[in-house]
Amino acid sequence: MQREHVYERPGRSESRRRRRQRQFYRILAAIWLMAFVLGLLCGKLVFAKETGLLARAGAESAAEESENDRTQTAEHDSGTIDNPDGEESAGDWKLTLVNATHPMAEGYRPRVSEIENNYYFDSRAVGELQQMLADGRKEGLDFWICSAYRTMEKQTDLYNNKVSRLQAEGLSYEDAYRQAGTVVAYPGTSEHNLGLAADIVAKDYQLLDDKQAETPEAKWLGENCWRYGFILRYPTDKTGETGIIFEPWHYRYVGKEAAREIMEQGICLEEYLGEK
Repeated sequence: MQREHVYERPGRSESRRRRRQRQFYRILAAIWLMAFVLGLLCGKLVFAKETGLLARAGAESAAEESENDRTQTAEHDSGTIDNPDGEESAGDWKLTLVNATHPMAEGYRPRVSEIENNYYFDSRAVGELQQMLADGRKEGLDFWICSAYRTMEKQTDLYNNKVSRLQAEGLSYEDAYRQAGTVVAYPGTSEHNLGLAADIVAKDYQLLDDKQAETPEAKWLGENCWRYGFILRYPTDKTGETGIIFEPWHYRYVGKEAAREIMEQGICLEEYLGEK
């Protein structure tokens, strides 16, 4: 039987070769596109980390007292940090004014004791703070302290990071430096350096924004903090007097008498003391 010879035209072979070539190029292009997208995503994550834009993922996290702060405290057997001069500030220590025009005395460090979770507060008032938190928790509230006493080094880092983030948003250094001061106090002018301030938020809403004021925890503190000697330090309508934006999470110890008068009158500490 004669075998039939199949003749394939040259054009058909060329067509198949071209199809395979086009398929190869499509695969190559897809691989290149995937690599580009992955590179872009990685670049954004690195940029965010470098500029501090991820610093609040842990929620500006309850973030965030440095290991240096903990180590500094652990070096003292008593669990406290002492004023190196062994002296308390002049006048009524509870009403010490610290702001942009009233910086802390150079070298001053308060005596502090642990509140909870490696956060520290002035030893003379830490008991009132702990009692306030305990009483609120008995009401079913879930408080979370996200900042309290800070060393000058910690405050400097926070301020510089804020300046860097504002610059990354397009502000000049001068504008970023000035605007940063309305959100993060300049080192030496922060009540956190004084040891008499604590940032308290709802555990299930740890963002430091105006919505914090709507949480049950913030509402309870607003009504009851004065009973323990605390005030809401930076009210919504006192930025002109304090130089700081509304912070519904920042509570300052001033003593029970002063706290009652300040909260009843709806004034800020600067107005109470007659100073700015």
